[in-house]
Amino acid sequence: MKHCFYFLLIAFQLTLLCRGVLNAQVPKSLDSLEIYVKTHPPIDTNFVRATLRLAYELFTKKAAYQRADSLLQGAETLSIKLDYGRGLSNTYTNMGSLYYLTDRPQEALALYQKSLKSAESYTLHPRIITEKTTDVALALNKLKQYDKAVETSLKVIRMEEQYNIQPRNSRTYEIIGLALKNMNKPRQAIAYFQQRLALMKQSSATPYGLAITEHNIGRCYDDLNQEKEAILHYKTALSFIHGTDYELLRSDILGNIGLALQKDKRFQEAKPYLEQSLAMAIKQGNKEAIAPGYFMMGRFYEELKDYKQAEYYMKKALAMANERGDKAIISEYTQGLADLYGGMKDFQQAYVFQLERNQRMDSTTTVRTNAEVQRMVAKYETEKKEARIKLLQQQARFNQQEAERTRFRTNALLIGAALLLLLGGAVSAWLLNRSKLRRLEEAQKLRKQIAHDLHDEVGSTLSSISMLSGHTDALLRQNQPESAQKTVQKIYTDARQILESIDEIIWTINPGNDSLHRIALRLREYAQPLMEAKGIVLHFSADSSLDDYPVSMEVRRNLYLIGKEAINNLIKYSQATQATIRFELQNDQLMVLIEDNGRGFDAAQVSQRTGQNSMKQRASAMGGTLAVQSTLGQGTRLQLIMNP
Repeated sequence: MKHCFYFLLIAFQLTLLCRGVLNAQVPKSLDSLEIYVKTHPPIDTNFVRATLRLAYELFTKKAAYQRADSLLQGAETLSIKLDYGRGLSNTYTNMGSLYYLTDRPQEALALYQKSLKSAESYTLHPRIITEKTTDVALALNKLKQYDKAVETSLKVIRMEEQYNIQPRNSRTYEIIGLALKNMNKPRQAIAYFQQRLALMKQSSATPYGLAITEHNIGRCYDDLNQEKEAILHYKTALSFIHGTDYELLRSDILGNIGLALQKDKRFQEAKPYLEQSLAMAIKQGNKEAIAPGYFMMGRFYEELKDYKQAEYYMKKALAMANERGDKAIISEYTQGLADLYGGMKDFQQAYVFQLERNQRMDSTTTVRTNAEVQRMVAKYETEKKEARIKLLQQQARFNQQEAERTRFRTNALLIGAALLLLLGGAVSAWLLNRSKLRRLEEAQKLRKQIAHDLHDEVGSTLSSISMLSGHTDALLRQNQPESAQKTVQKIYTDARQILESIDEIIWTINPGNDSLHRIALRLREYAQPLMEAKGIVLHFSADSSLDDYPVSMEVRRNLYLIGKEAINNLIKYSQATQATIRFELQNDQLMVLIEDNGRGFDAAQVSQRTGQNSMKQRASAMGGTLAVQSTLGQGTRLQLIMNP
């Protein structure tokens, strides 16, 4: 289920069973735990462990969050009274897990940090310290602080190596995998999930944990649109928890199997999986899972063109999303209804929902765009101040050196020193003016470049949006909602184009991207999703030594635009199945190769749409050469050679 958070939320739960919260004196089944807690007095550590076990069973299997929270409050009080450090630390862990499951990650993070602090203050075993640190990493990942989540997970791995902790905590690899998946790097994420599977199979891993990891691998293949591979992993995950009480996880897996089958156009197979997933979520009374379940069913019936059923489920999903106040989900469900009404030819309703969705999106876009522009302006102003300070320092040093020379020459020969001082002053003034002029020219060139890019990439599109907005009002007054809907969609597309253009401009002027290696990575990030969408297998390689070669902003910009143009041509016209992008250093020269096995073209009849003249002009401006070779039916090869 794409929007159910249980894939990420429950991942941390499997190790709670392995954390030593119980011993042989405490029962294990839910019924026997209930009896134990009701009949035994709250006076010892066994009672704390039984309470923690019961709370865990209630909030992971029965979604009885309120009852579990009450039990954990009691466990906290008794642990403090008994000065029971491990019980107190585990109580805070369970509280954090409960808040995590109920979509309150900020509170979960605070409790996980409190659990870690308690474990450290009571000097618990290093294994326990690493487990508590892993919980902190999980919460950071949920809060979308992916860099901190990965950093914290790597810290855990180093601690395990330092203390030689065996077996290793495989959850760290799960968290790194989740972070990479959320950063739209599913292939890298799969490698970490597979490492976790290998570690779990070496130890006494629970079927629950194995199910979660297989499930996450399936989701990564889903992101790569490899549905058959995704379904295989989903069904493997489902087999691990067959016959258990983990209905929330089972509901998520069933929903994802249904979605994958639906994407594969196997509608009759998909329907029972989607229905079972929704029924289980309703049975549990979990609104976080019910709303996505309704939306999935709506999308399913929309594809079958059963618009009445689709409208029923999508409206129920939107109503539940409005109750929760989740802006991102509300925006998505609103767009879904707009698309549905468009398919139903009810353009008035489609326009209403599309307008509502665009208003939500525009607010977010405005804030983000303003922030990017402010950051760019602030950076530019900072660079100007630093240049002025540097110029003043240079002038001060120069004046000091001149004063010392003057005193020396005066002692030697007063008249000669006076003449030399006059000459030195004249030369100094000329050099200083020349230095100032060069810096002014560089600053002016940068300002013109930014202004030119903003005018070309943003100005014309903003003008288009302005005209289209006025045209939309006119169409509505003329009672032409279908034409108005198309105009609104064009405005949305133009707004997205502006964001992408500003992002490229900011990337180009950012001095942190002034190496050949950063350019290579940027082109790979640009090409990968486009080629995957076209079913093209990309082979990418770049010399590791490219990081040692800094380049100017102008070279960086021209090299990136040549690569981008070549990639766009490959995607649009080649009909290739294989493509190669390679950055190599050969005899102190940079060689960039972009080739494919597509249909090729007649090199003697160069089409203007390929932009070859523009690419060659950019290559020449960098002091390089660009060669394009193509043969009909045998693919195209583009090779750029330049001095880095």
